[in-house]
Amino acid sequence: MEANQDKSLRIVGGVCAILWPLLSELLFFGLYPVLAGSSKNPPGSSPETFLRSAAELSQNPAILTLEWGKVAMPLLLLPFLLALYRVLQQRGQRNLIMIAGALGLLGMAFTMLGHTFNSTVNHALGQAYVNAQSETEGLAVLHSANIFSAWHRGINQTGSLLYQGCVGLVSLALIRGKIWRGWGWAGLFGAVLALVAKLTPGLEGITNLAWTGLAYFIWPIALGIALLRVRSVNI
Repeated sequence: MEANQDKSLRIVGGVCAILWPLLSELLFFGLYPVLAGSSKNPPGSSPETFLRSAAELSQNPAILTLEWGKVAMPLLLLPFLLALYRVLQQRGQRNLIMIAGALGLLGMAFTMLGHTFNSTVNHALGQAYVNAQSETEGLAVLHSANIFSAWHRGINQTGSLLYQGCVGLVSLALIRGKIWRGWGWAGLFGAVLALVAKLTPGLEGITNLAWTGLAYFIWPIALGIALLRVRSVNI
């Protein structure tokens, strides 16, 4: 019975690990420009343009559905982390994977909170800016938007750092547990690379691109496939 439960957990966790980057990143960023149309906020736009775009997008039900869907997507990490916990617990890495799981859950919470800003605060501020009755009122909304934007970035950064710690510790547990060690080394290298990016000005572009591709796409999909393929953790 326990073996069947472990197998079911590995299947569910593996499927969720594969679906998470596909739905949360590729599908979202593929559909968003199409659904937003001319209301899409161009990169590097001014705060005023951003708020007007946010106001227009708040009237688009498809965009709101897509944004709320992105809020929920990090929940797919929960079965994935549970499956990894079960596997690595049986490989003698219980304490390490428990700490990694705690970081992952905290990171998931911060990420969901950060995504919520897109579907609530940003749209509300955009509507307030467009409907401002005076220049003074518009400037007040713009000032509030700048404050919330800085807060939003801080929440996103915190979620990213927590996920980074989770990937690094899970990868270390994989190495120590002698299972899927190649992906363990890859994840650990990516986590260190991301830490260097945060601490070394000027390297953010290249290292963040490499880290994002590895930790948010390749690493979870690879481990998801590994969870689906393995018949027993005693390999």
